[in-house]
Amino acid sequence: MTGVNAYLRAEAVDAVGRAGFAVKKVEVFGANRIDRVRVYDIALEQRDRSMLAFDLEEVRQDLLRYGWVADARVSRRLPDTLVIDLVERTPVAIWQDRGRYTLIDSKGVILPGVDPASVTGLPVLAGQGANERMADLDRLLDAAPALRPQLAGASWIGNRRWDLRFKTGEVLALPEDAKRAADAYAEFARLDGVNRLLGRGIRRFDMRIAGRFVLRPGRDGDLGDLNLISASDRTTRVEQPRTDNENGG
Repeated sequence: MTGVNAYLRAEAVDAVGRAGFAVKKVEVFGANRIDRVRVYDIALEQRDRSMLAFDLEEVRQDLLRYGWVADARVSRRLPDTLVIDLVERTPVAIWQDRGRYTLIDSKGVILPGVDPASVTGLPVLAGQGANERMADLDRLLDAAPALRPQLAGASWIGNRRWDLRFKTGEVLALPEDAKRAADAYAEFARLDGVNRLLGRGIRRFDMRIAGRFVLRPGRDGDLGDLNLISASDRTTRVEQPRTDNENGG
Protein backbone atom coordinates (compact mmCIF):
# COMPACT_ATOMS: atom_id res chain seq x y z
CA MET A 1 0.00 0.00 0.00
CA THR A 2 2.86 2.37 0.84
CA GLY A 3 4.45 1.75 -2.53
CA VAL A 4 1.16 2.29 -4.33
CA ASN A 5 0.53 5.56 -2.50
CA ALA A 6 4.02 6.85 -3.32
CA TYR A 7 3.54 5.85 -6.98
CA LEU A 8 0.17 7.59 -7.19
CA ARG A 9 1.58 10.74 -5.60
CA ALA A 10 4.54 10.81 -8.00
CA GLU A 11 2.19 10.36 -10.94
CA ALA A 12 -0.01 13.22 -9.65
CA VAL A 13 2.98 15.51 -9.25
CA ASP A 14 4.19 14.67 -12.77
CA ALA A 15 0.71 15.30 -14.15
CA VAL A 16 0.60 18.72 -12.49
CA GLY A 17 3.99 19.54 -13.99
CA ARG A 18 2.88 18.39 -17.46
CA ALA A 19 -0.24 20.54 -17.12
CA GLY A 20 1.95 23.63 -16.84
CA PHE A 21 2.17 23.92 -13.05
CA ALA A 22 5.96 23.97 -12.88
CA VAL A 23 8.26 26.65 -11.51
CA LYS A 24 9.20 28.98 -14.37
CA LYS A 25 9.59 32.33 -12.59
CA VAL A 26 11.07 33.52 -9.29
CA GLU A 27 10.07 36.84 -7.77
CA VAL A 28 12.34 38.25 -5.05
CA PHE A 29 11.37 41.03 -2.63
CA GLY A 30 13.51 42.72 0.01
CA ALA A 31 16.84 42.22 -1.77
CA ASN A 32 18.60 45.59 -1.60
CA ARG A 33 22.30 44.74 -1.29
CA ILE A 34 22.12 40.97 -1.64
CA ASP A 35 23.15 39.35 -4.93
CA ARG A 36 19.83 38.52 -6.64
CA VAL A 37 21.48 36.08 -9.01
CA ARG A 38 22.67 34.08 -5.99
CA VAL A 39 19.10 34.03 -4.65
CA TYR A 40 17.79 32.73 -7.98
CA ASP A 41 20.48 30.03 -8.04
CA ILE A 42 19.55 28.89 -4.53
CA ALA A 43 15.84 28.89 -5.32
CA LEU A 44 16.21 26.81 -8.48
CA GLU A 45 18.71 24.22 -7.25
CA GLN A 46 16.01 21.57 -6.85
CA ARG A 47 15.83 19.16 -9.77
CA ASP A 48 12.08 18.66 -9.58
CA ARG A 49 10.44 21.93 -10.71
CA SER A 50 6.83 20.79 -10.27
CA MET A 51 4.95 23.30 -8.12
CA LEU A 52 3.57 20.54 -5.89
CA ALA A 53 6.90 18.81 -5.40
CA PHE A 54 8.90 21.98 -4.77
CA ASP A 55 10.18 21.90 -1.17
CA LEU A 56 9.63 25.44 0.11
CA GLU A 57 11.21 24.83 3.51
CA GLU A 58 14.34 23.42 1.92
CA VAL A 59 14.67 26.58 -0.18
CA ARG A 60 14.19 28.71 2.93
CA GLN A 61 16.88 26.85 4.87
CA ASP A 62 19.28 27.15 1.93
CA LEU A 63 18.65 30.90 1.84
CA LEU A 64 19.26 31.24 5.58
CA ARG A 65 22.73 29.76 5.08
CA TYR A 66 23.60 32.71 2.83
CA GLY A 67 25.21 35.42 4.96
CA TRP A 68 23.00 38.36 4.00
CA VAL A 69 19.69 36.62 4.77
CA ALA A 70 18.38 37.11 8.32
CA ASP A 71 14.99 35.57 7.50
CA ALA A 72 13.07 34.38 4.44
CA ARG A 73 9.55 33.40 3.46
CA VAL A 74 9.04 31.22 0.40
CA SER A 75 5.61 30.65 -1.17
CA ARG A 76 3.95 29.46 -4.38
CA ARG A 77 1.86 31.54 -6.74
CA LEU A 78 0.08 29.31 -9.19
CA PRO A 79 0.52 28.43 -11.91
CA ASP A 80 4.31 28.84 -12.20
CA THR A 81 5.84 31.43 -9.83
CA LEU A 82 7.96 31.07 -6.71
CA VAL A 83 7.77 34.13 -4.42
CA ILE A 84 10.64 34.90 -2.02
CA ASP A 85 10.39 37.61 0.64
CA LEU A 86 13.74 38.36 2.28
CA VAL A 87 14.82 40.16 5.43
CA GLU A 88 18.39 41.31 4.93
CA ARG A 89 20.98 41.69 7.63
CA THR A 90 22.12 45.26 8.27
CA PRO A 91 25.85 46.01 7.98
CA VAL A 92 27.12 47.84 11.05
CA ALA A 93 30.90 47.67 10.61
CA ILE A 94 33.75 46.72 8.27
CA TRP A 95 36.06 43.98 9.48
CA GLN A 96 39.72 44.24 8.47
CA ASP A 97 41.55 40.95 8.80
CA ARG A 98 44.93 40.15 7.22
CA GLY A 99 44.45 42.67 4.44
CA ARG A 100 40.87 41.70 3.62
CA TYR A 101 37.85 43.93 4.22
CA THR A 102 34.35 42.51 4.68
CA LEU A 103 31.03 43.82 5.95
CA ILE A 104 29.61 42.38 9.17
CA ASP A 105 26.30 42.74 10.98
CA SER A 106 25.63 43.34 14.69
CA LYS A 107 26.25 39.65 15.45
CA GLY A 108 29.54 39.57 13.55
CA VAL A 109 28.11 37.57 10.63
CA ILE A 110 30.14 38.15 7.47
CA LEU A 111 28.09 39.66 4.63
CA PRO A 112 29.62 38.50 1.33
CA GLY A 113 29.49 39.83 -2.19
CA VAL A 114 29.33 43.59 -1.51
CA ASP A 115 32.27 45.97 -1.75
CA PRO A 116 32.68 47.54 1.74
CA ALA A 117 33.72 50.80 0.06
CA SER A 118 30.18 51.13 -1.28
CA VAL A 119 28.80 51.40 2.27
CA THR A 120 30.03 54.64 3.78
CA GLY A 121 30.21 55.82 7.38
CA LEU A 122 30.80 52.45 9.05
CA PRO A 123 33.50 51.94 11.70
CA VAL A 124 36.41 49.65 10.81
CA LEU A 125 37.21 46.76 13.14
CA ALA A 126 40.73 45.34 13.02
CA GLY A 127 42.23 42.21 14.48
CA GLN A 128 41.76 38.47 14.28
CA GLY A 129 38.37 37.49 15.71
CA ALA A 130 37.24 41.10 16.08
CA ASN A 131 34.03 40.33 14.18
CA GLU A 132 33.08 37.75 16.81
CA ARG A 133 33.36 40.46 19.49
CA MET A 134 30.92 42.84 17.82
CA ALA A 135 28.25 42.38 20.47
CA ASP A 136 30.82 42.99 23.23
CA LEU A 137 31.97 46.17 21.48
CA ASP A 138 28.37 47.38 21.21
CA ARG A 139 27.88 46.93 24.96
CA LEU A 140 31.12 48.84 25.59
CA LEU A 141 30.06 51.73 23.35
CA ASP A 142 26.71 51.91 25.11
CA ALA A 143 28.62 53.20 28.15
CA ALA A 144 29.09 56.54 26.33
CA PRO A 145 26.53 56.89 23.49
CA ALA A 146 27.51 60.51 22.81
CA LEU A 147 30.91 59.39 21.49
CA ARG A 148 29.55 56.88 18.97
CA PRO A 149 29.37 59.38 16.07
CA GLN A 150 33.04 60.22 16.62
CA LEU A 151 34.24 56.61 16.47
CA ALA A 152 36.23 55.67 13.37
CA GLY A 153 36.97 52.09 14.39
CA ALA A 154 38.34 49.70 16.98
CA SER A 155 41.18 47.19 17.22
CA TRP A 156 40.88 43.93 19.15
CA ILE A 157 44.34 43.69 20.74
CA GLY A 158 45.89 40.36 21.71
CA ASN A 159 42.47 38.71 21.91
CA ARG A 160 41.91 40.45 25.23
CA ARG A 161 41.09 44.18 25.00
CA TRP A 162 40.08 47.13 22.76
CA ASP A 163 41.83 50.15 21.32
CA LEU A 164 39.26 52.67 20.08
CA ARG A 165 40.12 55.01 17.17
CA PHE A 166 38.39 58.35 16.74
CA LYS A 167 37.76 60.31 13.55
CA THR A 168 39.99 63.09 14.86
CA GLY A 169 42.94 60.66 14.86
CA GLU A 170 43.35 59.72 18.52
CA VAL A 171 43.54 56.20 19.99
CA LEU A 172 42.06 55.29 23.37
CA ALA A 173 43.59 52.21 25.02
CA LEU A 174 41.16 50.47 27.37
CA PRO A 175 41.73 47.80 30.04
CA GLU A 176 41.05 44.10 29.52
CA ASP A 177 38.17 43.55 31.95
CA ALA A 178 34.83 44.42 30.30
CA LYS A 179 33.45 46.25 33.35
CA ARG A 180 36.64 48.26 33.85
CA ALA A 181 36.76 49.05 30.14
CA ALA A 182 33.17 50.36 30.15
CA ASP A 183 33.83 52.45 33.26
CA ALA A 184 37.02 53.88 31.73
CA TYR A 185 35.23 54.71 28.48
CA ALA A 186 32.41 56.47 30.33
CA GLU A 187 34.99 58.42 32.34
CA PHE A 188 36.80 59.39 29.15
CA ALA A 189 33.54 60.68 27.67
CA ARG A 190 32.96 62.78 30.79
CA LEU A 191 36.48 64.19 30.65
CA ASP A 192 36.12 64.97 26.95
CA GLY A 193 32.92 66.84 27.66
CA VAL A 194 34.63 68.97 30.30
CA ASN A 195 38.11 69.39 28.81
CA ARG A 196 37.65 68.78 25.06
CA LEU A 197 40.21 66.00 24.75
CA LEU A 198 39.48 65.05 21.14
CA GLY A 199 40.72 67.16 18.27
CA ARG A 200 43.70 68.71 20.07
CA GLY A 201 46.44 66.72 18.35
CA ILE A 202 46.93 64.20 21.13
CA ARG A 203 48.15 60.92 19.70
CA ARG A 204 47.04 58.42 22.33
CA PHE A 205 45.08 58.19 25.57
CA ASP A 206 45.93 55.25 27.82
CA MET A 207 43.50 54.15 30.54
CA ARG A 208 44.66 50.55 30.88
CA ILE A 209 46.07 50.93 34.38
CA ALA A 210 43.71 51.75 37.24
CA GLY A 211 44.40 55.16 38.72
CA ARG A 212 46.39 56.43 35.73
CA PHE A 213 45.38 58.48 32.71
CA VAL A 214 48.29 58.84 30.31
CA LEU A 215 48.21 61.29 27.40
CA ARG A 216 50.72 61.01 24.60
CA PRO A 217 50.68 64.20 22.51
CA GLY A 218 51.56 64.38 18.85
CA ARG A 219 54.38 66.64 17.81
CA ASP A 220 52.00 69.54 17.28
CA GLY A 221 49.54 68.58 20.01
CA ASP A 222 47.87 71.37 21.96
CA LEU A 223 48.10 70.31 25.61
CA GLY A 224 46.90 73.63 26.95
CA ASP A 225 45.63 73.05 30.48
CA LEU A 226 45.33 69.26 30.22
CA ASN A 227 47.76 68.88 33.14
CA LEU A 228 44.89 70.15 35.28
CA ILE A 229 42.50 67.33 34.36
CA SER A 230 40.72 65.98 37.40
CA ALA A 231 39.44 62.44 36.99
CA SER A 232 37.36 60.63 39.59
CA ASP A 233 40.06 58.11 40.46
CA ARG A 234 42.94 58.82 38.09
CA THR A 235 46.10 60.87 37.97
CA THR A 236 46.90 62.54 34.66
CA ARG A 237 50.36 62.04 33.27
CA VAL A 238 51.62 63.54 30.03
CA GLU A 239 54.22 61.66 27.98
CA GLN A 240 56.39 63.23 25.32
CA PRO A 241 56.00 62.10 21.68
CA ARG A 242 57.85 58.94 20.77
CA THR A 243 59.42 58.09 17.45
CA ASP A 244 59.18 54.30 17.71
CA ASN A 245 56.20 52.38 16.43
CA GLU A 246 53.23 51.76 18.69
CA ASN A 247 52.96 48.15 19.76
CA GLY A 248 49.40 48.44 21.03
CA GLY A 249 50.28 46.40 24.11
